Amino acid sequence: MKIRLQRTAGIMAGLTLLCTAAVTPAHAEGSFDTYISNWYVSNESRHWSDRNSDGAWTGVYFEGCSTNGAFNQARLMLRKAVDWQPDPSKGSRTNYCSWVDWNDPDDAGEYYFVLESISSGSRLWVNKVTVGY
Repeated sequence: MKIRLQRTAGIMAGLTLLCTAAVTPAHAEGSFDTYISNWYVSNESRHWSDRNSDGAWTGVYFEGCSTNGAFNQARLMLRKAVDWQPDPSKGSRTNYCSWVDWNDPDDAGEYYFVLESISSGSRLWVNKVTVGY
């Protein structure tokens, strides 16, 4: 009887651990929220430090987008800040007022994004910008 209770307790503890691990959300290394007001092509976001301590993708989420034309899309380029050299591009993505990502840059350092183009108009406003890395 004692062995059966120990076995049952062990199974229950294992199930509890398994269920807890299954419902615990995965967290990226970091994120921040901001907004964009009156940006024009070539404006840069603030810089952030990605230690590349996880395999999380780097992404930018837009919500509440408008231009001084009719917003359709904004082209963004992710860049890595490098001292005394041109900042290398990690690629460009088109944001349709939603989420875009660059996978995992697999390279620790300081990053930022640049507004490359706007589909209509010359100025961009975004009510909520979330950067995750």
